[in-house]
Order: sequence, then structure tokens, then C-alpha cells
Amino acid sequence: MTYLILEDATYYSGIGFGASAPSIEQLKENKTTGELIFNTSMVGYQEIISDPSYEGQIVCFTYPHIGNYGIKIGDEENILEKKIHSKAIVVKEYYQGGVESDRITLNQYLVDNDVVGISGVNTRDLTIHLRDHGFKRATIIQCEQLGKAELDTVVSYLLAFPFISSLNPVENVSTKKIINNPKINSSYETLYNSKKHFALVDFGIKKSIIKALYKRGVQITLFPPSFRESEILSGNFDALFLSNGPGDPEMQTNAIQRVKELKGKLPILGICLGHQIITLAIGGKTEKMSFGHHGGNQPVTNLESHKTFVTSQNHSFVSSTLPDEANIWFINSNDGSIEGIKVPKYKMMSVQFHPEAGPGPRESESIFDEFIKGAN
Repeated sequence: MTYLILEDATYYSGIGFGASAPSIEQLKENKTTGELIFNTSMVGYQEIISDPSYEGQIVCFTYPHIGNYGIKIGDEENILEKKIHSKAIVVKEYYQGGVESDRITLNQYLVDNDVVGISGVNTRDLTIHLRDHGFKRATIIQCEQLGKAELDTVVSYLLAFPFISSLNPVENVSTKKIINNPKINSSYETLYNSKKHFALVDFGIKKSIIKALYKRGVQITLFPPSFRESEILSGNFDALFLSNGPGDPEMQTNAIQRVKELKGKLPILGICLGHQIITLAIGGKTEKMSFGHHGGNQPVTNLESHKTFVTSQNHSFVSSTLPDEANIWFINSNDGSIEGIKVPKYKMMSVQFHPEAGPGPRESESIFDEFIKGAN
């Protein structure tokens, strides 16, 4: 039997698929242990598990049936070699039938990448538990019978496991070198040629962000998180663009300091983690949410146009306070949290949500056009 066990001793039994789950004796190998979150997207499971922002997290899919259209190699969101970034996945049921000839099954994809899945879980109950009690450290194991002694052993291990806010998963998902116009092996139709050149800092960037910029004729030089002010200024770039990525933004001390040094010297743009880094660099604060926003159906309201968009989101941290010089651009229509800011004094703008989708609705992709206008 395979079990999903949470740090508060809540557990769910199920059927393992993908790679084999570890035994209790193998727990310290840390194959399936991470922060458990839920994602409300109905489609896009391949993009979700390959998104570097999920590094170190176990993803519970709230949609009850996952895997029915298989996996198409090359459609992943990551640009580095690692294919799957989520630590493990939890589903109500997974599709076990055939797929198109140019695809492989979800089960095979997990096997090929040594990632564990568990099915047969009451994901509705699990989601409500996380909603009511917040993020939990969790793990997936297999054992013949889960008694009190086994449960106590696993819970003790989980309670000693570090929180994601004390780790720096960006180190595992970002480039270590400067790359000019990174190849993304993806076809796209060019919308227009902006003739811009952005310095793009990679904290775990999604392929869809690069694609959205390429579609608009933007040249890209990709920098690692260890970038320096002199590297940016000497490149004569039209803007500094800070990408998405996993973990606590306060861990990105180099980026925060570099943005402080660069503000006012060129336009600075950001998405997700990049948005949070900008918040911290201008003197604002961030905080961890109770259960975060993860899914393709999060509404945001533009406070300038008063229009509401349905967006793709994946964040556990949020901008909580801002200095007076910052204007709130977007708010979450459900809970009122900050979803975008503009700092006209320094030509800064950023959004917490993902206008590139990948997966999710594309109705906010025009944000990239706003970014390019802001780089003038």
C-alpha cells in the first residue's frame, strides 16, 4: 500500500504509480518529501509538473482525472535538463488508456524521470484540509501496514524536515552562466518586432515567458541569479526583467541588492518571484500565504481599467506592504491581495500572476505589451 502522510499525522492511502515510492527506511533519501500544495487547474498537468516554480513541492491536483491526453516531450516549461520539478504528484485517478503516437503516458513519464505518484486519494478532502490548515510538509511512502509506530516515525521525520522558506530552491533550477537568446525549441508566430533587448534574470524561468517575449521581437540575454550591476549596465539593455521562480523571495539577497542599485537606471520588470523581489527592493514587505494561489482560474482586477481577468497563478508568497511611491496595479478579485504594482519614479512594473499562462488562460498576455511600452 502507498501512503501520503502529512506532518500533522493526517494520512491518505492510495495506489502508487510512476516510480516506486520509498520505504520508511529510505525516507532520508528525500525522494518524495516536500511542501504539499493543491493546484486547481483542469488541464496543463505537463506544464505544471515541469514548471521550475514547483521545485521541492508535492502537487495535489484538484481536478479528479489527470493524464488523459498523455505527455508530449518538448512541451515542458523548463529550459534546463531536468524535466519534472514537482517532488511528487497526488491525484484522485490517472488515465491508464492509450495516447497518440507522438506522446507517452503520464505514468511512463513519471517512471522515466523517477518521480512518484499516488492515486486513489480523496483529493477533495485533502484540499479542504490544506485550505483550512495551511501548507504542510508531507511525504509518500509504501509499506505493508501503517501502524502507530510507523506513523510516528514518519511524522517525526517530517517535523524535522526544513521549511521551504529556509531553503533556496532557485539554486537548483536557474542557469549558472550567461546565455544569449536561449533556445526554447518551440514554434511561435511573431506578433511584431519591438527591437528591444532585455537582460532577463533566471530564477527558474518558464519557457512560455521567453516565448512571449520572442513573439514580440525581444532579444534576450539570460543571467544567473548571481548577476552584478556592472554586467547589466555595460550591456546597454532596454530593461531588466526578473523571472518567476520557487521559494521565499527574501532568500534572493543578491537580486534584491542589485535591484536597489539599478532602480532608476533602467526600467525593471518582473513576474511572480520577480515581482516579490521588486517589492522588497523598494522597501516593501512580503509574507507567506496560508495555502497560496495555484491554478489557472484566479481572477485579478486592473485598478486602472477596472477590468477583471482570469489568470494562471503559482505562488506561496505575496507582497504584503508597499512604500508610498508604489501604486497597486492589480489586486486578486477573491482575497484582495496585491497582484501587480507600478513604480513610475523608477520605471518599474511587475505582476504576481502569470500572463504567459503555460498552462491557463491567455487573456492577460497583453501585459507583455505593457512591459515593452514600459521599457521605452
